[in-house]
Formats: sequence, C-alpha cells, structure tokens
Amino acid sequence: MPEHIALGKSLPRVDAMEKITGKATYASDVYLPGMLMCKLLTSTESHARIVRLDTTRAEALPGVRAVITGNDYPDIRFGSGALRDRRIMATDEVFYIGEAVAAVAADDEITAQEAVELIDVEYQPLPVVVDPLQAIRDDAVPVHEDLESFEGYGFAGGGNNCTLLDADRGDVVQAFQDADQTIEETYQSQPINQGFLEPMACVANVEPNGRLTVWASTQGPYQVRAQLASVLDIPLSRIKVIAMELGGGFGAKLRLAFEAFPAMLAMKSGRPVKLINTREEAFTLNGPRLETNIRLKTGVMNDGRIVAREAYSIFDVGAYLGAGPNAGVGHALGPYKIPNFKLRSYGVYTNKIYVGSYRASGVADMTFAVESHMDSVAHQLGIDPLDFRSMNAVEEGDISVSGARLPRNGLRETLQAVKDRLGLPKKMGEARGLGIAMGEWRSGSGPSTAAISVNEDGTISMLTGSVDISGSDTSMAQIAAETLGVTLDQVVVPKRDTDMAPFTGPSGGSRIVYSQGKAVQMAAEDARNKLMALASDRLGVPPDALACENGKVYVQDNTPQELTLAQLARMSLTSPQGPIVGNASLSSMPFAPVYNTQAAEVLVDRETGRVTLTRFVQAQDVGVAINPMSVVGQLEGGAVQGIGRALSEELQIDSETGRVLNPSLATYLMPLAVDMPEIETILINVPTDDGPFGARAVAEPPGFGPPAAIANAIYDAVGVRIKELPFTAERVLAAIKGQQPKAGFIDIEALLSGENPLV
Repeated sequence: MPEHIALGKSLPRVDAMEKITGKATYASDVYLPGMLMCKLLTSTESHARIVRLDTTRAEALPGVRAVITGNDYPDIRFGSGALRDRRIMATDEVFYIGEAVAAVAADDEITAQEAVELIDVEYQPLPVVVDPLQAIRDDAVPVHEDLESFEGYGFAGGGNNCTLLDADRGDVVQAFQDADQTIEETYQSQPINQGFLEPMACVANVEPNGRLTVWASTQGPYQVRAQLASVLDIPLSRIKVIAMELGGGFGAKLRLAFEAFPAMLAMKSGRPVKLINTREEAFTLNGPRLETNIRLKTGVMNDGRIVAREAYSIFDVGAYLGAGPNAGVGHALGPYKIPNFKLRSYGVYTNKIYVGSYRASGVADMTFAVESHMDSVAHQLGIDPLDFRSMNAVEEGDISVSGARLPRNGLRETLQAVKDRLGLPKKMGEARGLGIAMGEWRSGSGPSTAAISVNEDGTISMLTGSVDISGSDTSMAQIAAETLGVTLDQVVVPKRDTDMAPFTGPSGGSRIVYSQGKAVQMAAEDARNKLMALASDRLGVPPDALACENGKVYVQDNTPQELTLAQLARMSLTSPQGPIVGNASLSSMPFAPVYNTQAAEVLVDRETGRVTLTRFVQAQDVGVAINPMSVVGQLEGGAVQGIGRALSEELQIDSETGRVLNPSLATYLMPLAVDMPEIETILINVPTDDGPFGARAVAEPPGFGPPAAIANAIYDAVGVRIKELPFTAERVLAAIKGQQPKAGFIDIEALLSGENPLV
C-alpha cells in the first residue's frame, strides 16, 4: 500500500503565513470609502416598558448620519430554532439589561458614542424574575406574557417554560423498586462566557445594484444570511455574507448577532457601516451560557449494575431561547448502559441575557453532574470508581439514548490508556487526590457540500461553504490532497462567500471534518473518477487498470504510461465531458460516537481551600487523526476551557437585576499558562465506517470532563464532594469545614401536577 501523501501528517496550516505575518483579514480590518461607525444604546432595565424614546438630540449632533430604533425594522420575530420569540431590537418592551434599544451611525466612533448618550429613554419598570428555580414555578412572574402566541411554540408547560426535551425507556418505576440502592443528588453549574479572543465585528454596505453585502465574524454565514433576510423582510437573494477570518467562536458566533444593526443603518444612510464590540460588550451583549440545575436519581444493584436513571435539568435560557438546553438531555445517561430511564430537560425564561452556544451547549453541565454522581455512587457501593465505570460502560451493539445501535468505538481503549498512563490504581499522599471522568459526543452532521476543480497547472481548487475554525481548512485540504494523490501545497483554498460557495451548515458542533470533510472526500473522488475516465480514453486502457497518485494518473503495471493532472486538466477543456470538476452534497451523516476519558491530579490546601491542578491526562478516540498536530491542539484547548470552568471561570450576575457584574478579562478569571500543568494527550484510533478516512469528531468532548474529574480528585484528596461550580478556594474551604450549603431543588413532577414544587 502506498505511503500517505497528506493523511495523518502534522502539516502546517494552509493560512499559516497570513496569520504569522498579521496579514489575515478580520471583519474589523475591513475599511470602505465613506464608512461610518456604529454604536448601540442598550437597556439599563431588566424588564420594562419603553414609555418614551426620543432620538432628536442624537440626530442633531454634527457627524451623525443615521439613527435607528426597533420601529425601523419590520414587525417580525425570529429565533435560533422553530420558536420565534425575539425581535432584533426592542420596540415596546425590554427583557434584560443590555438589550439593544437604538443604534447610531456617525463619522467616527467617538461621535457615535456621544450620540448614543444623547438619546432619551423613559422606562416603566415591570416585574423581574432572575432565579430560574423561581421562574419555573407556576406562580412566577411571566417573562413573556404572550409566549403561547409565538410562532413555533408547542410546549404546554406554560409560565416561563419555553421548551422541553425528553427521553424515556423501560419501566423506571419498577426498576427503582427492584434496585438494591437508590441514590439521589443535585448539581449546579455556573454562568460562563465563551472567552473568544476576537470581539464580534461586522461591516454592512448597500451595493449600487441594491444588494446588501455583510462582512462578518461568524461561524454560520448562511444562517446569518437567512435570519437577516427574515428580520429585514427582504429576499435572500439580495444579501451576500462574507465570512471573515475568525478569532475564536466556540459556538457564540453561530447565529445572527448584531449584523442587522449596521445593515439597517447602511440602508438608511446609504453608506457602509461598521460595528465592533468592545470587550465589555463581548460579555454583556453576546449570548453566554447560564446556570443549570440538575437532579440525578440512580438505581443500582449491590454488585454495581445500574438499573435505572431519572434526570431532571433546568436550563436558564435568559430572555430568549437562543441555544437553550440543546444537546443536554441525552447526556444525562453518560456513556453507560442503563436499561430504564426517564430524562427531562427544561428551558426556562428569566430576565437575563439570552444564552448562546458553547462547545456543545449543555453537555458539559450534564457531564459534570453525571460523572460526579458516578463517583459518588461508586463510593457509596464500596466499588472502585474506575471499575464501576468499566462494568457499566456501553459497548458496540448497545442501543443509544436516541435508539441508534452503537457502532464500534474506542471508549474502553480510552479508559485503559489513561489507566496505564497513570498506573492506576494508586494511593495519593495527604491532601492529594486523583479523579477521572468519561465523556461522550457524536460526530456532528448536517448539510454539507463541496466542489473540487482540477486546474490547468495540476493544482486543485477546493471550494466549500464552511468557515475555517481551528485549522479545519487545512484538514479538509489534506483530505482532498490524499484522495487525489497530490501534496498539500497543490491544494488552493479560496476565500468564499454565500454567493460563490455552495451551501453548508454552520461551522460548529464538531461537524466540519467529519461531515464537511466527507463531502470534500466525495467531491475529490468524483473529480478523480473523471480524471481516470479521461485518462482511460487517452491511454487506451480500462479505468480499473489506472492509479492516481503523485500528481499523475498512470497504468499500474506499466508506469511509463502516464499523464499528469496538469495534462489531463488541459485536455479536459476540449473533451466532450468538459473541465474536471467534482461535486458532492449530503444532508446528514450516520451516527458516529466519540468517547474520551480524562484524569486530574490535584493538591488541596486544607488551610485556604486552594486547589492546584498538578497533572492532567486525557485519551480520546479520534478515529483517524487527519492532522495530528491540529487534533492535539483541539484536545488541549478544550481541556483548558474545561479546567477554567472547574476552577475559576464564572459570569457573576446580580441576583436582583440580572446584570453582568464582571464584564472584563480582569474580573472574569480564565486560566493562564502558569495555572496549567502539561496536558498529556493520548490519541486512540478506532476508525469510523463513515467519516473521511475513518475520522471522528474532535472539538467538543475535551471540554466536558475536567470539572467532574477535578471534583472527584478533590473528594479523593480531602473527602468532600462539591456539587456547585466553580471550585473556588472559598467554596472548597467551606466544604472542608462542613459549611457547604445544601442546595434545594424543584420537583418538576410536583410542579406540573400543581402541588408544592419546592423540595
């Protein structure tokens, strides 16, 4: 078998030179003649009626070219999914502090800001609900009184319950009755910001032909185009979105954010308009993740078999559904075979900033609860936590929560790899502990397309509609190169926009290399088949006698008979079939699970409660690593984000108003390099049957397990189980002293039956 040309090689990124020289162009780098700057006026009230909104003084300020309010937009609601619960800009009512009320376009940023401060707004305060555990009550103040009239609303929970995800199997009641032990616990995760480096930015311009062009920092250009067309009430064909270089997204830039503000200002002023968020606005205007409360009840036999699981989770979605509970509900089982289960996940409105996506919305929250709970159950049974996981872990052929049969996977291999690396089991010293956690995800799917052209000089042009995120363009170029037998430097990855590139789903959910990469492979195979057919005709041999590699097509048993790709490309220009262009389109991909195991070693200071992470080991089944360097980078980055979630990161939100209290990198404490031990990463290779060359998804899972692994390590070190994130020194010290508060929870079943919901 010939040696791989590009597959499995740690090759430099295709955009490396642009990035290291600073020549890569981001949305904030776009400058157009006559361009204006945009600033926003946002609500200072959590929930209020707009009694008066006067823009007269702002419009009279020299240098101001346009001012808009919600009344400038069509009376149209939009949403992240089927539920349309949000207007692009407030009209009669505001629902959280920070909601856009007006926008200004001026000659420069300072003038725009001065104009914003001249806009007069009078509010009439309305009742506010901030705590999701109060908001879910049937007697709670409604955030949206007209919720049931919203297009797409179909959940009959009423009140502030805007969505429900559920899953059931078996006879849960009987299984709990038959169980030897039943263990019930409650966990809480904190509000958290995605922490992307590049604040949101966009430029909008109305072209001479009347079409709207938007340069955006986005992971989903087609989604932005569709939602823009909706809120502006103009045809989709009149909008072009150009996705610029992306300085981090992690899911926060998947949907329409602020693009409609400069767009409307450009339409009103007749000049291009740019909007760049400040760092504070990255915390107060972009959708973060909010708190999640999770109750788990598990029935087990004394021999360690899990027979039943009941899980209720309440996701605070803020003022609008946004990303909502999303993927959280199914992960209440974890990567374990549990024959009987009842899972419920509620999205609850509050008067806080709406939630966005963040590295598999909801799954990290659920994994923290599930993997902490697994450790707790194991200790109460007197079974080693690693053995307890192993005896209950899913295997090939088991049925997933969605009903799909699990294909082969590397779950047990990840567990064994971590066990071998750490030399488990082993005893740690005083105040030192070791904890593990397992995680699961599925390789992302969704619509994907690709076009591969063979140029006259033998180079390959690869065109997709996806946005490069964390080097995904390089991995897809390697897939094309490997399929066509050329080197990576022979693959051209052009810049693209929604006019030029074929439609594809957003760059998120671990779908790009697995799903979009498969489309690239199929398109490259289509191009290769056309090359072989042309070569077969010109060389006078059947196609199955030919091979395509090293930039040429040749007769396998007579290598002197060959044609280079350049020769074939030039021949194709006058052939009956025409130029060599391979195309592929797919709507979805088969279910391909992704599993990992992570382990944390900690030192806990009993006097201060400070937790120091001294070692972190992770193993993940990646199927086949298209670019190992890129894969390891993704795994390490995800682990660091999970470690930050565990130890320091928390969006502080005022309990009375919902205001974000720490909107800066000085007060929102993301981990620094000095806080991190070396991340030891092990790649497990159990190829999928469907991913490109057997590749699985990579990006999401490494962020799931660190909170639980660290929580379990703290328990191993000092014997206290902390069920609320993050593990600050104050919280750990209080637990050591026996002062940890007992978190209550709402009984959802009692709530829905009209009984007292507080337990």
